[in-house]
Amino acid sequence: MTIKHLDIILMILVLILVIFKMAHGKDRCQEYIPDIRAYGIQYNGLDFPWWYNVGCAITETSCRGNLTSFDGGIGLFQFTPSTGVTATLSKYITIDPYNTKSSIRGQAYYIMHIRSRIFKNEQVTIKKKYKASPAKFVSACGDNLADVYRYYNGGYWFFYESSRKSGTPYVCDNTEMRKYCVRGGTYTDKAKTKWLSFCDVNYSYPEKVYKYSQQYKIGDDGQRFWYVKGDVKPVKPEPKVEPKVEPKVEPKVEPKVEPKVEPPKPLTFWQAFIQYYFGVK
Repeated sequence: MTIKHLDIILMILVLILVIFKMAHGKDRCQEYIPDIRAYGIQYNGLDFPWWYNVGCAITETSCRGNLTSFDGGIGLFQFTPSTGVTATLSKYITIDPYNTKSSIRGQAYYIMHIRSRIFKNEQVTIKKKYKASPAKFVSACGDNLADVYRYYNGGYWFFYESSRKSGTPYVCDNTEMRKYCVRGGTYTDKAKTKWLSFCDVNYSYPEKVYKYSQQYKIGDDGQRFWYVKGDVKPVKPEPKVEPKVEPKVEPKVEPKVEPKVEPPKPLTFWQAFIQYYFGVK
């Protein structure tokens, strides 16, 4: 066997390895797609672009259902019990983050929960200090799936950060909003050499979900993913409303009515005789 033959064999082996790796990665997600599609549509409507939930699974775990992360995230969609998510979902559905099908169902329900409940809150307080209004943000920026997945990853913070730019009620664009992020980060290793920025993670999250989902996309998006400038009317400052002062009304005083006294009846002859002579009334 010549060197040329060895080179050819080596190239073939490398090519087979690459193809196997690509196919294995794709097949790993394909295994979960039927459930992701079914639960996505069940809880979020027939027009829900379920492929973004596939992108979410890739972003979280590369479609690995048995993964547990350094911060305690469990399973395909990395539900972390310490954040209270599993406890919240357990009020509505049964969820076991270690069970892949249950995790898929829980994630689809959580997407619906975010849109129908979380995003309708008029005001929330973050870290007992920062005020934010999800409802007003959605009114200004629209119902965008990018915001849903950003919340899925990092919670309420971006609502507050989007309102930090002076001269405007809200910043709606993902890249622009990132400029006003106030979060820190954490080390991901015991030696404290690998720093993870919460700002980088949270604002890159919807970008990754969108990117990874495109290979599974079927047809047009039934629901919008990114904010589109001009499609949503800007929020006008709320007019100052002075408290309404009710006119003072004096209490109505009813006239005092004296009780009617009947005049005494006249005495008969014998009553008068007895009372006069014997002193008996």
